[in-house]
Amino acid sequence: MNAHPMEIAAAECHLSADNAWLRRARVAKRMLDLQWQNASATTPVAGGTGPDVSLTSYGKRLQTVHLTLESIGAGSLLPRRLILWLDDRGAARHPPPALRRLQARGLEIRQVEDLGPHKKYFPYLLEVPLTGAMVTADDDVFYPRNWLSGLHTRYLEQPGCVHAYRAHIAAIDRNTNSFKPYGLWEPCRTKAPNRLHFSTGCSGVLFPVPVLEALRRGGRGFLDCCPRADDVWLNLHAVRTGFPVAQVHEESLRFVGPLLTQGKGLFHQNLFSGGNDRALAATFNDTDMELLLAVS
Repeated sequence: MNAHPMEIAAAECHLSADNAWLRRARVAKRMLDLQWQNASATTPVAGGTGPDVSLTSYGKRLQTVHLTLESIGAGSLLPRRLILWLDDRGAARHPPPALRRLQARGLEIRQVEDLGPHKKYFPYLLEVPLTGAMVTADDDVFYPRNWLSGLHTRYLEQPGCVHAYRAHIAAIDRNTNSFKPYGLWEPCRTKAPNRLHFSTGCSGVLFPVPVLEALRRGGRGFLDCCPRADDVWLNLHAVRTGFPVAQVHEESLRFVGPLLTQGKGLFHQNLFSGGNDRALAATFNDTDMELLLAVS
Protein backbone atom coordinates (compact mmCIF):
# COMPACT_ATOMS: atom_id res chain seq x y z
CA MET A 1 0.00 0.00 0.00
CA ASN A 2 1.67 3.15 -1.20
CA ALA A 3 1.16 6.85 -0.60
CA HIS A 4 -2.50 7.69 -0.28
CA PRO A 5 -4.19 9.81 -3.00
CA MET A 6 -5.41 12.39 -0.46
CA GLU A 7 -1.92 12.75 0.98
CA ILE A 8 -0.49 13.33 -2.49
CA ALA A 9 -3.17 15.89 -3.36
CA ALA A 10 -2.58 17.76 -0.08
CA ALA A 11 1.15 17.83 -0.66
CA GLU A 12 0.71 19.18 -4.19
CA CYS A 13 -1.75 21.86 -3.06
CA HIS A 14 0.27 23.20 -0.13
CA LEU A 15 3.84 22.83 -1.36
CA SER A 16 4.93 26.09 -2.97
CA ALA A 17 7.75 26.24 -5.49
CA ASP A 18 10.05 27.78 -2.86
CA ASN A 19 9.21 25.10 -0.33
CA ALA A 20 9.72 22.38 -2.92
CA TRP A 21 13.16 23.81 -3.71
CA LEU A 22 14.01 23.94 -0.01
CA ARG A 23 12.91 20.36 0.48
CA ARG A 24 15.03 19.19 -2.46
CA ALA A 25 18.00 21.10 -1.06
CA ARG A 26 17.60 19.43 2.33
CA VAL A 27 17.32 16.01 0.75
CA ALA A 28 20.43 16.67 -1.33
CA LYS A 29 22.35 17.71 1.81
CA ARG A 30 21.22 14.57 3.62
CA MET A 31 22.40 12.49 0.70
CA LEU A 32 25.82 14.14 0.81
CA ASP A 33 26.09 13.66 4.58
CA LEU A 34 25.20 9.97 4.32
CA GLN A 35 27.56 9.52 1.38
CA TRP A 36 30.39 10.98 3.45
CA GLN A 37 29.42 8.76 6.35
CA ASN A 38 29.61 5.71 4.11
CA ALA A 39 33.03 6.72 2.80
CA SER A 40 34.58 7.50 6.18
CA ALA A 41 32.76 5.88 9.09
CA THR A 42 34.06 2.77 10.87
CA THR A 43 31.36 2.50 13.52
CA PRO A 44 29.03 -0.54 13.39
CA VAL A 45 25.60 -0.41 11.77
CA ALA A 46 24.37 -3.55 13.57
CA GLY A 47 25.07 -5.55 16.71
CA GLY A 48 22.95 -3.36 18.97
CA THR A 49 20.03 -4.11 21.28
CA GLY A 50 17.26 -3.16 18.87
CA PRO A 51 15.11 -5.53 16.82
CA ASP A 52 16.42 -6.98 13.57
CA VAL A 53 15.84 -4.84 10.47
CA SER A 54 15.12 -6.53 7.14
CA LEU A 55 14.82 -4.94 3.69
CA THR A 56 15.37 -5.58 0.01
CA SER A 57 16.48 -3.60 -3.03
CA TYR A 58 16.69 -3.98 -6.79
CA GLY A 59 17.64 -2.32 -10.04
CA LYS A 60 18.78 1.30 -9.94
CA ARG A 61 18.02 1.55 -6.25
CA LEU A 62 21.10 -0.57 -5.59
CA GLN A 63 23.01 2.63 -6.35
CA THR A 64 21.43 4.47 -3.41
CA VAL A 65 20.30 1.80 -0.92
CA HIS A 66 23.54 2.32 1.02
CA LEU A 67 22.21 5.75 1.97
CA THR A 68 19.11 4.19 3.51
CA LEU A 69 21.29 1.67 5.34
CA GLU A 70 23.56 4.44 6.61
CA SER A 71 20.54 6.33 7.97
CA ILE A 72 19.55 3.21 9.93
CA GLY A 73 23.11 2.72 11.14
CA ALA A 74 23.22 6.32 12.37
CA GLY A 75 20.20 5.77 14.60
CA SER A 76 20.16 6.16 18.38
CA LEU A 77 19.33 2.44 18.63
CA LEU A 78 21.20 -0.05 16.46
CA PRO A 79 19.45 -3.17 15.18
CA ARG A 80 20.73 -6.52 16.37
CA ARG A 81 20.99 -7.57 12.74
CA LEU A 82 20.66 -5.50 9.57
CA ILE A 83 19.91 -7.74 6.57
CA LEU A 84 19.64 -6.78 2.90
CA TRP A 85 18.05 -9.43 0.64
CA LEU A 86 18.99 -9.30 -3.04
CA ASP A 87 17.78 -11.42 -5.96
CA ASP A 88 20.57 -10.02 -8.14
CA ARG A 89 23.20 -12.77 -7.94
CA GLY A 90 25.99 -10.53 -9.14
CA ALA A 91 25.22 -7.78 -6.64
CA ALA A 92 24.79 -10.26 -3.79
CA ARG A 93 28.11 -12.01 -4.48
CA HIS A 94 30.04 -8.93 -5.52
CA PRO A 95 28.37 -5.90 -3.90
CA PRO A 96 29.31 -2.40 -5.01
CA PRO A 97 31.96 -0.65 -2.89
CA ALA A 98 29.44 1.30 -0.81
CA LEU A 99 27.72 -1.91 0.29
CA ARG A 100 31.05 -3.67 0.90
CA ARG A 101 31.99 -0.87 3.29
CA LEU A 102 28.72 -1.45 5.12
CA GLN A 103 29.37 -5.20 5.24
CA ALA A 104 32.61 -4.47 7.07
CA ARG A 105 30.52 -2.64 9.68
CA GLY A 106 27.93 -5.37 10.22
CA LEU A 107 25.52 -5.35 7.27
CA GLU A 108 24.48 -8.83 6.09
CA ILE A 109 23.75 -9.33 2.38
CA ARG A 110 21.87 -12.49 1.39
CA GLN A 111 21.01 -13.76 -2.08
CA VAL A 112 17.37 -14.87 -2.54
CA GLU A 113 14.94 -15.69 -5.31
CA ASP A 114 12.86 -12.90 -6.78
CA LEU A 115 9.66 -12.67 -4.75
CA GLY A 116 8.99 -9.04 -5.55
CA PRO A 117 8.33 -6.82 -2.53
CA HIS A 118 7.89 -9.92 -0.35
CA LYS A 119 11.67 -10.32 -0.40
CA LYS A 120 11.92 -7.74 2.37
CA TYR A 121 10.53 -10.18 4.97
CA PHE A 122 9.81 -13.69 3.61
CA PRO A 123 13.43 -14.98 3.43
CA TYR A 124 13.90 -13.71 6.98
CA LEU A 125 11.10 -16.00 8.16
CA LEU A 126 12.85 -19.02 6.65
CA GLU A 127 16.47 -18.30 7.52
CA VAL A 128 16.47 -16.42 10.84
CA PRO A 129 15.32 -17.83 14.22
CA LEU A 130 12.15 -16.00 15.26
CA THR A 131 13.30 -15.07 18.75
CA GLY A 132 12.37 -11.39 18.73
CA ALA A 133 10.48 -8.69 16.90
CA MET A 134 11.54 -7.77 13.37
CA VAL A 135 11.23 -4.44 11.55
CA THR A 136 10.77 -4.06 7.81
CA ALA A 137 12.18 -1.04 6.01
CA ASP A 138 12.07 0.33 2.47
CA ASP A 139 15.15 0.94 0.36
CA ASP A 140 14.35 4.49 -0.76
CA VAL A 141 13.87 6.25 2.58
CA PHE A 142 16.09 8.27 4.92
CA TYR A 143 15.14 7.14 8.41
CA PRO A 144 15.48 9.68 11.23
CA ARG A 145 17.79 9.13 14.19
CA ASN A 146 15.02 7.99 16.55
CA TRP A 147 13.28 5.78 13.97
CA LEU A 148 14.12 2.34 15.36
CA SER A 149 14.06 3.46 18.99
CA GLY A 150 10.57 4.88 18.45
CA LEU A 151 9.24 1.58 17.15
CA HIS A 152 11.03 -0.40 19.84
CA THR A 153 9.80 1.82 22.69
CA ARG A 154 6.19 1.52 21.55
CA TYR A 155 6.61 -2.24 21.23
CA LEU A 156 7.87 -2.50 24.81
CA GLU A 157 4.83 -0.49 25.93
CA GLN A 158 2.37 -2.54 23.87
CA PRO A 159 3.87 -5.93 22.92
CA GLY A 160 0.50 -7.18 21.65
CA CYS A 161 0.45 -4.81 18.67
CA VAL A 162 2.06 -4.29 15.29
CA HIS A 163 3.70 -0.85 15.33
CA ALA A 164 4.07 1.51 12.39
CA TYR A 165 4.85 5.13 11.64
CA ARG A 166 2.23 5.22 8.91
CA ALA A 167 -1.19 3.58 8.72
CA HIS A 168 -4.62 3.99 7.16
CA ILE A 169 -8.06 3.12 8.47
CA ALA A 170 -9.73 0.38 6.45
CA ALA A 171 -13.15 1.40 5.18
CA ILE A 172 -15.66 -1.46 4.86
CA ASP A 173 -19.02 -1.62 3.11
CA ARG A 174 -21.28 -3.55 5.49
CA ASN A 175 -23.82 -4.22 2.75
CA THR A 176 -21.35 -6.17 0.65
CA ASN A 177 -18.98 -7.33 3.40
CA SER A 178 -16.09 -5.97 1.37
CA PHE A 179 -13.53 -3.19 1.43
CA LYS A 180 -14.38 0.18 0.02
CA PRO A 181 -11.88 1.46 -2.58
CA TYR A 182 -8.49 2.10 -1.04
CA GLY A 183 -8.60 5.68 -2.30
CA LEU A 184 -11.40 6.35 0.21
CA TRP A 185 -9.43 5.18 3.24
CA GLU A 186 -8.49 7.91 5.72
CA PRO A 187 -5.01 8.32 7.21
CA CYS A 188 -4.73 7.16 10.80
CA ARG A 189 -4.67 10.04 13.29
CA THR A 190 -4.30 8.26 16.63
CA LYS A 191 -1.79 6.17 18.57
CA ALA A 192 -4.56 3.91 19.87
CA PRO A 193 -4.37 0.37 18.45
CA ASN A 194 -7.18 -0.87 16.24
CA ARG A 195 -7.68 -3.92 14.05
CA LEU A 196 -8.94 -1.64 11.27
CA HIS A 197 -5.60 0.16 11.10
CA PHE A 198 -3.53 -1.02 8.14
CA SER A 199 0.20 -0.42 8.34
CA THR A 200 2.09 0.71 5.25
CA GLY A 201 5.69 -0.39 5.00
CA CYS A 202 7.44 2.65 3.55
CA SER A 203 8.08 4.29 6.92
CA GLY A 204 8.87 1.06 8.76
CA VAL A 205 6.77 -1.55 10.57
CA LEU A 206 7.59 -3.68 13.62
CA PHE A 207 6.14 -7.21 13.75
CA PRO A 208 6.08 -9.23 17.00
CA VAL A 209 7.04 -12.91 16.99
CA PRO A 210 3.47 -14.35 16.87
CA VAL A 211 2.75 -12.43 13.66
CA LEU A 212 6.06 -13.55 12.18
CA GLU A 213 5.25 -17.16 13.06
CA ALA A 214 1.83 -16.84 11.38
CA LEU A 215 3.49 -15.42 8.28
CA ARG A 216 5.91 -18.34 8.22
CA ARG A 217 3.00 -20.79 8.45
CA GLY A 218 1.29 -18.90 5.62
CA GLY A 219 4.21 -19.78 3.38
CA ARG A 220 4.05 -18.60 -0.21
CA GLY A 221 0.30 -18.09 -0.27
CA PHE A 222 0.87 -14.47 -1.25
CA LEU A 223 1.87 -15.62 -4.72
CA ASP A 224 -1.75 -16.62 -5.40
CA CYS A 225 -3.46 -13.48 -4.16
CA CYS A 226 -1.17 -10.47 -3.70
CA PRO A 227 2.25 -11.09 -5.29
CA ARG A 228 2.89 -7.35 -5.72
CA ALA A 229 1.23 -6.08 -2.52
CA ASP A 230 3.25 -7.18 0.50
CA ASP A 231 1.45 -4.80 2.87
CA VAL A 232 -1.84 -6.60 2.19
CA TRP A 233 -0.38 -9.99 3.15
CA LEU A 234 1.37 -8.60 6.23
CA ASN A 235 -1.78 -6.89 7.49
CA LEU A 236 -3.85 -10.02 6.84
CA HIS A 237 -1.72 -11.99 9.29
CA ALA A 238 -1.82 -9.23 11.86
CA VAL A 239 -5.63 -9.45 11.71
CA ARG A 240 -5.65 -13.25 11.90
CA THR A 241 -3.35 -13.34 14.92
CA GLY A 242 -5.33 -10.66 16.76
CA PHE A 243 -2.53 -8.08 16.74
CA PRO A 244 -4.00 -4.62 16.03
CA VAL A 245 -1.87 -1.95 14.41
CA ALA A 246 -0.77 0.99 16.58
CA GLN A 247 0.75 4.09 15.02
CA VAL A 248 3.85 5.44 16.77
CA HIS A 249 2.59 9.04 16.63
CA GLU A 250 -0.86 10.50 16.22
CA GLU A 251 0.26 11.86 12.86
CA SER A 252 0.88 9.44 10.00
CA LEU A 253 4.46 9.96 8.83
CA ARG A 254 6.10 9.38 5.47
CA PHE A 255 9.84 9.97 5.50
CA VAL A 256 11.73 11.42 2.54
CA GLY A 257 14.28 9.49 0.52
CA PRO A 258 17.01 9.88 -2.10
CA LEU A 259 16.25 12.05 -5.08
CA LEU A 260 15.32 10.31 -8.34
CA THR A 261 14.51 6.91 -6.77
CA GLN A 262 10.72 7.10 -6.62
CA GLY A 263 9.99 4.81 -9.56
CA LYS A 264 6.51 4.59 -11.05
CA GLY A 265 6.13 0.84 -11.53
CA LEU A 266 4.76 -0.81 -8.39
CA PHE A 267 3.75 2.53 -6.85
CA HIS A 268 1.37 3.44 -9.67
CA GLN A 269 0.20 -0.12 -10.24
CA ASN A 270 -0.94 -0.52 -6.63
CA LEU A 271 -2.23 2.98 -6.03
CA PHE A 272 -3.66 4.38 -9.25
CA SER A 273 -4.37 1.21 -11.24
CA GLY A 274 -6.40 -0.54 -8.56
CA GLY A 275 -3.70 -3.00 -7.53
CA ASN A 276 -4.41 -2.55 -3.84
CA ASP A 277 -8.14 -3.08 -4.32
CA ARG A 278 -7.64 -6.27 -6.33
CA ALA A 279 -5.13 -7.61 -3.81
CA LEU A 280 -7.41 -6.89 -0.85
CA ALA A 281 -10.38 -8.61 -2.51
CA ALA A 282 -8.29 -11.67 -3.38
CA THR A 283 -6.58 -11.97 0.00
CA PHE A 284 -9.16 -11.34 2.74
CA ASN A 285 -11.82 -14.06 2.97
CA ASP A 286 -15.28 -13.84 4.58
CA THR A 287 -13.95 -14.88 7.99
CA ASP A 288 -11.29 -12.17 7.86
CA MET A 289 -13.90 -9.59 6.95
CA GLU A 290 -16.09 -10.68 9.87
CA LEU A 291 -13.15 -10.10 12.22
CA LEU A 292 -12.82 -6.56 10.86
CA LEU A 293 -16.56 -5.87 10.90
CA ALA A 294 -16.69 -6.87 14.55
CA VAL A 295 -14.70 -3.75 15.46
CA SER A 296 -15.88 -1.34 12.76
